[in-house]
Amino acid sequence: MRGRELLGACFALFAALLVWPLLSIPNRLLLVAGLPVLVLYLFLVWTAIVAVLWWAARASPGDEPP
Repeated sequence: MRGRELLGACFALFAALLVWPLLSIPNRLLLVAGLPVLVLYLFLVWTAIVAVLWWAARASPGDEPP
């Protein structure tokens, strides 16, 4: 049950990071290393989603054979 709660919390967190009010914060006319801040924000959120889901899949004890 812990895995489902973790994935539900991750879904809620990452969904909140990708809604418009929070996306408007990095949507500025500013370049960092030649890239817009919004692009960097989306890439970092995407990287965090992949890393957390990878970690959750590796930490899941229910997939090991008996």
